[in-house]
Amino acid sequence: MDIKELTAPCGLACWACGIYKDNITEEVAQATAARLNMLIEDVACDGCRSEKGCSVSVPMTQGKGCKTKECVASKGIHNCSECNEFPCDYLMPVADMASMVPHNTKIYNLSRIKLIGLEEWANEAPMIQQKYFKGKFAYGQAPTLD
Repeated sequence: MDIKELTAPCGLACWACGIYKDNITEEVAQATAARLNMLIEDVACDGCRSEKGCSVSVPMTQGKGCKTKECVASKGIHNCSECNEFPCDYLMPVADMASMVPHNTKIYNLSRIKLIGLEEWANEAPMIQQKYFKGKFAYGQAPTLD
């Protein structure tokens, strides 16, 4: 697995996403297709950096393309943590879908990437996402699944 390629410009871990092509289940594909009014075969994602990527499968973009991805590409950087304007409005939380998508972990993920580096963050990224949906974060402690 290529961690650099499968880390979205906004700091999401594509390899840990429920609609990533290697993770998606038939049940998730059907539910997502119904919710977004799209074909089941169009739901599975190859990762945000792929051609199809976040412009099709991610609910927030609804086929319009990802402004964060465009911004990072225009600046010639890998992710938002490398930007002099980090954090910016492109990283705002997603309040209306917070229980369904991991996008509210972007700032945390990018801050960890900046602090400990991409490779070290990659080891904790799936746990961060799981913790976001199923656990609790304690102030002053790295998230764990206790």
